Amino acid sequence: MFTTRRGLLVGAAVLTAAGCTRETAHIITSDADLTAALRTARTLAAAGDALGYGDFAEDHRTHAATLERLLKPNVVAEEIGELPADAAALAEAESAGSKEAGDACLGTDSDYAVVLGEIAACRAAHAAVLA
Repeated sequence: MFTTRRGLLVGAAVLTAAGCTRETAHIITSDADLTAALRTARTLAAAGDALGYGDFAEDHRTHAATLERLLKPNVVAEEIGELPADAAALAEAESAGSKEAGDACLGTDSDYAVVLGEIAACRAAHAAVLA
């Protein structure tokens, strides 16, 4: 395309025109469902580590890393909620986290329903194992 002067000028004109629109750039806004899932994932990861459930904690850290990538360029502060005291409390927290992610999955109008559904399923599986 750019082998001739005409091709170069046409290409430059197209590229210039593409940048000249009335639409302003929008920075991606933070998704409330993803933010809530991220905070819960961080709390459950910390709880899993504290109670000796390293495999569960690793699952939650993986979810947190995925959610952080999806939320970029927004940064969600590291806020860890109250940690469960024992396995029964962890099972309840996993179940509540699963319900939260499942409700978000069913109610979202964003493209992240699959991610939220997978997180809900993982948390439900953890709750079932702990029960």
